[in-house]
Amino acid sequence: MTEPEAERDPAQHLMLWTDIRRQPDGSQRRTPIPLDAAAAQFAAMIEAGRAAESLLDPEDADDAVAFSRNRGRVIATLLAELSLRLTPGQSVGAIRSDGAMSELAAEIAGYLRAGY
Repeated sequence: MTEPEAERDPAQHLMLWTDIRRQPDGSQRRTPIPLDAAAAQFAAMIEAGRAAESLLDPEDADDAVAFSRNRGRVIATLLAELSLRLTPGQSVGAIRSDGAMSELAAEIAGYLRAGY
């Protein structure tokens, strides 16, 4: 049995997911995921997938860029999170974090803009 979802504060937690952990009594407990912890996990995923990333044709500056499945998953997750936060009527307020999530998003955007 899963407990009701813990209260998430969009100013400091992911809106998309919660962490579900099995308790000693067999129940499951949902806990909010802090933005800073999610950013660290996403950065680790990107780093683990870097070996798969390359320009398809390094001689052609306009060629497509191949990036890892991990980077793709992080991009998709960031877009899904953003879509929840931009839902009409959603109140998020000022974000309370160390800024790691926004730095990661900016780094990914720069990576895609640069084409490598």
